[in-house]
Amino acid sequence: MTLSASDPRTNQHGAGTGRTPLPPPGGSPRGVGYDSAVARIRIARDGTVQPHARLQRAEATGVFAALAVPGYARLWVSGWLWNLTRWMAVFLGSYLVNRLSGSPLLVQLVGAAFFAPMFFGGILGGVISDRFDRRRTIMTQLAALVPVALLMAALVIGGAVRVWMVYPFMLAVGIGGVLDMTSRRALVFDLVGAERVTNAMALEAMAQTGGTMIGTLLGGAITNVVGIGYAFLLIALAYAAAWLALLGLPRPAGATTSGARPSLRRDVVAGLAYVRREPAIIGILGVTVFMNLCYFTYLPLVPVFAERLGANAFWAGALASAAGCGALVGSMLVAAFVPERIGRGWTYIAGAGLAMSGLLGFAFAPWYPLAWVALAVAGLGQAGFASLQGALILLAAQADMRGRAMGVLSMAIGVLPFGMVLLGLTAQVTDPTVAVSVSALLGLAGLLGWTARAPALRAIR
Repeated sequence: MTLSASDPRTNQHGAGTGRTPLPPPGGSPRGVGYDSAVARIRIARDGTVQPHARLQRAEATGVFAALAVPGYARLWVSGWLWNLTRWMAVFLGSYLVNRLSGSPLLVQLVGAAFFAPMFFGGILGGVISDRFDRRRTIMTQLAALVPVALLMAALVIGGAVRVWMVYPFMLAVGIGGVLDMTSRRALVFDLVGAERVTNAMALEAMAQTGGTMIGTLLGGAITNVVGIGYAFLLIALAYAAAWLALLGLPRPAGATTSGARPSLRRDVVAGLAYVRREPAIIGILGVTVFMNLCYFTYLPLVPVFAERLGANAFWAGALASAAGCGALVGSMLVAAFVPERIGRGWTYIAGAGLAMSGLLGFAFAPWYPLAWVALAVAGLGQAGFASLQGALILLAAQADMRGRAMGVLSMAIGVLPFGMVLLGLTAQVTDPTVAVSVSALLGLAGLLGWTARAPALRAIR
């Protein structure tokens, strides 16, 4: 990613852009708020402004480098707790509906209810991120979800829960997910800056995969020992803990402040128009669409596959955590080694391809251990995809469009419910193995075709 010195997104002093500023001509940056980041850029022969290669590599070393940034550790812990709750909610909702109905289609609708807000409200969430204080937005959605989770726990423990009640709960968690994703990732960039955003996004992917792994394991274990209602109670407690972790988070310099904007509609239209003009962002979004139509759709069906393999609730949770185990290892690799040699774009593409290949192996696995290993391999690829997805968008977007760019990314992720419904219908009519394997094959074919037509994505270093 390079930025031309004449690009309108960078002015003489770098004010308000969120990017590394240029020093004033012939003068020292002292006295105008410049820091040592100025020394980290060089002017290439083609006139582009680039980080100095040696210093860029130094910034990228160390798996947990971004945690040294003041305040980021609090944000990371809060994100880890949030990811634990959302994937535990998806697992518990799917398990509960499968137990109450035995219908693969109704199970898939759990995931559809969770992801639908991303498609229909993603760009609106991005506008909210660009307009208002991002920390307060995250804290507000966490506080609102505490009583929702407590109500769900009471219904299940009291024996009054019905299948239909799971869907509004998942919808509420999904709305919180839109607000969290668009605000949290932009806030990460505000805190750590361009130099460490790849490392920070890899750590965010670690939080997501670690939350997936531990959340599904905890959900399965608690369900197996004391009952599923108490697992919903744990979700409420984790929301509260995530809220507490954000107290005292420092406000990043130059972060978006609350205030009136000309028009909500104008902001939405401007964000969509901006993304359409950026070929690199379009390339990133295309891979995201294929992954969410053809890969992540399998998640609610894990309890169905586990039941076929003779697994109880605990081992069903362990199977659901397999992809998280693989993704955790992959995320650590990306965090430690910025993939400069093969390029961030190719790492992103290759990760998606490996994920769908692992899913194909999972669909045909006849034994539980083989199914677990196949999902772990899929998770390893998933890490290459997920670790770079947000970082590439944030690096490609100009400062005042980052929230809306993340909102459009959320909309691309939001195609997942359509894929889940289609996969559920296919599994209902044919068989879960046939449905998942066909989905993975279609995803691989689509990824190959899109990669051939996305040179801007392949060129990202």
